[in-house]
Amino acid sequence: MQTKTIKYLIYSSLSILSICVLYGCIKKPLNQSPTGEYTTANYWRNQNDVITGVLGIYSILFTEDWIGHDLYAFDDQSDDICVDGDHPDFKVIERLNADATQQLVYITWPFAYEQIARANNALIYIPKVPVMDDSIRSRSMGEAYFLRAYAYYILSNIYGEVPIIRESNVLAGNYNVAKSSVDSVRALVESDLLNAASMLPETYGAADKGRVSKGAAWGMLTKLYMTEDKLQDAITYGSMVINDPNYALATNYTDNFTSGKQENNTEILFAVWNGNSELNLPNSPISIYYSPRPWQGWGFHHPTENYAEAFEPGDSIRKRATLISVGDSIPNQTNLATIGTADAYQMFAGRVGQSTGRLLPSMTTTGYYIRKYTAYLSNGDGGIDFNLKQPLLRSSDIFLLVAEAKIRLSGAGAGDAELNAVRTRAGLFALSGAGMPELIHERRVELGGENIRWQDLLRWDKDQLIDIDTIVGKPKTGSPLAPYFGDTIIPSRTFTRPKNYYMPIPQEIIDESKGVILQNDKY
Repeated sequence: MQTKTIKYLIYSSLSILSICVLYGCIKKPLNQSPTGEYTTANYWRNQNDVITGVLGIYSILFTEDWIGHDLYAFDDQSDDICVDGDHPDFKVIERLNADATQQLVYITWPFAYEQIARANNALIYIPKVPVMDDSIRSRSMGEAYFLRAYAYYILSNIYGEVPIIRESNVLAGNYNVAKSSVDSVRALVESDLLNAASMLPETYGAADKGRVSKGAAWGMLTKLYMTEDKLQDAITYGSMVINDPNYALATNYTDNFTSGKQENNTEILFAVWNGNSELNLPNSPISIYYSPRPWQGWGFHHPTENYAEAFEPGDSIRKRATLISVGDSIPNQTNLATIGTADAYQMFAGRVGQSTGRLLPSMTTTGYYIRKYTAYLSNGDGGIDFNLKQPLLRSSDIFLLVAEAKIRLSGAGAGDAELNAVRTRAGLFALSGAGMPELIHERRVELGGENIRWQDLLRWDKDQLIDIDTIVGKPKTGSPLAPYFGDTIIPSRTFTRPKNYYMPIPQEIIDESKGVILQNDKY
């Protein structure tokens, strides 16, 4: 039977079960009575059900309160991004003052466990489907293992110790369980990713673009092993990605973030495969939250001057692809905006209006926006182009992790080949004898705005490779140009170890568990 494509995510027979989840009304997603025509027990009847059931796991990735937006707010604790918008809890977290009652601390939890719950059901029932193609059965199991592992990996990074809910818990109806150790959660992630790698294909045909592959599983294993300081294991699995032409770096850095250039891009190992409504694909909210407010977005995450200054003078390709500055334009953006005196001051010689887009006025906290998730329709109405995919894992991340592991094991210069593959693709000169300072810099400018910087800083601080105090102790500032004048946006902050390595467990979850789940240390 021909497989269905990702475009059926919102039209699958699971959509009845999904509506409440996608609009944020499920508060206890691990313990819900099914509604609609199907129940979990009678749904998984044939191959068609398996395909649509697995697509139902992917559909959680589009959720605004999960991968679609809220997850990125945790990276605003770094030095690269400043929070804007009307969510005070985002701003409190940015200042390293999170508490267990805040909405953002809570909302990530139920959607992560909803993804886990759907994966658990798939893993229980797919083996029981009596007749189906063996390759599709194997692939579908691999997808469920990967998506469960991905959710647990994120949960553990954010909260540390979390409850493990597996197939046995579902079959026994035992959902109220205590937190497991970080090591236990990571062991499950490792097991699931190894299972996924053994079951997933290396590539897909056009009808199945957007599904996870072996390369995605190998890449996530690399990230996991670096988190665990298993450096040789990280090299082993990262090298599988690097040496496989199916996962080669894109020729052009900008192809990773350009609508129409992503579908056949070997570098994108895992992405939210969204699209415009006429393609029958869901829209990922990430484009709205990163797009500038003058250009129909909500602009929640603003790069800092600290980050803009990190780019080398010759690193124009990546800087241009990553940042929008006041006075910049972008293709197909035709919205008109009032140009005031402050904006006119910015529009110096060589930065004038273009036929491809409108100049960005100064409606921004810092003078910058992230360009990576921003694109506009070519029909001239200035609308956001939701066909722009949301990359979650790229091969360049893996190249740099392998370089880091080699440097830490064998010293400066050991990771030059992998690091320079990323640098030369960006049009920069190759380095010789690169050590951790060069590696840390390269990860920052290559992966900026992709929800990676804060987790990098945390793991480097834990390993005493950096002193995170020197980073959060430096104020976040705005552009040196008017009307920002380099002013402090976020003052110096204080990092408390080990408390700030993790968020608190949501108080609502603790209350619902009736004391089974305990709060994290120091909260």
